Amino acid sequence: GTGKTTILRSLAHAWRPWCALEIVLDPERLLADPGYLMHVALGDLDEDEPVRRWRLMVLEDCDELIRTDAKKEAGQSLARLLNLTDGIVGQGLKVLVAITTNEPIHQLHPAIARRGRCLAEIAIGPLSRSEAHGWLGHCDGVGPDGATLAELFVLRGHLRKVEERPLPMASGQYL
Repeated sequence: GTGKTTILRSLAHAWRPWCALEIVLDPERLLADPGYLMHVALGDLDEDEPVRRWRLMVLEDCDELIRTDAKKEAGQSLARLLNLTDGIVGQGLKVLVAITTNEPIHQLHPAIARRGRCLAEIAIGPLSRSEAHGWLGHCDGVGPDGATLAELFVLRGHLRKVEERPLPMASGQYL
């Protein structure tokens, strides 16, 4: 609910003229299967485009693939990801990779977050109370620590919180 997906959608929309978006629903499989990885990275060649466009591959919620213990837990997946982004495999490919995670930066594998490899580390958390006020127009319902984007949408009335209701008692299946 912090807005990671909203930011990625906005980025994909802004980059649409020069960059194709590729959402990867199965990042574990993608990084485990070199053939599948290259197919997604290269995409289908559009005969109407004389020059291959850039591709933005979005890997959402990849915590287990980029944590400090990723090499031990995910095997070659981390190595393939690094090769795709700036290794020999990635040279000449027009591929950018956006990875989302809920892990704190200090818990990511050092090879992922090292200087020179990662173009940007963007931490997205709750908006401060003053930022929430600027976005919402008032502070009603915003706590002293601020609010997430999802919470602000609820306060604005665009989303409703689903309330838990007790289930009706069911009778048994016998006489």
